[in-house]
Amino acid sequence: MKQFIIGLFLLISMNNLTAQKVLDKIVAVVDNEIILQSELNFQVASVAAQQHLDASDKKLKQQVLNKMIEEKLVYAEAQLDSIEVTDAEVNAQLKNQINYFIQQYGSKEELEKTYGMSVSRIKRKLRDDTRKNLMTQRLR
Repeated sequence: MKQFIIGLFLLISMNNLTAQKVLDKIVAVVDNEIILQSELNFQVASVAAQQHLDASDKKLKQQVLNKMIEEKLVYAEAQLDSIEVTDAEVNAQLKNQINYFIQQYGSKEELEKTYGMSVSRIKRKLRDDTRKNLMTQRLR
């Protein structure tokens, strides 16, 4: 009976291991920064929507990835140079970006529908990248 319970436990454990799935993956590492597949997908969707392109285009995806890598390299240099931006600057830039997106899509509702998330979630996703972009702009 004890062997049966151990065997059953092992079988259940192995089943749980095979049931797990990958939620996200790293597509690039630049200095101490990583680029996740979900971040790349979000940026590709954003560029495709803004420029009326096909988000499934592999060439577009590679161009966006190259741009993200370049930005990470410049960001690493900005960190070395101790460049900083304030929360107020980040918030102002985010507000401008969201207003631009709303203008592009015609309404807040259409923006949320296109991105599949609320404006507040879009802002959260963009916050770190906005800070980094502001830092790299100061460096350039």
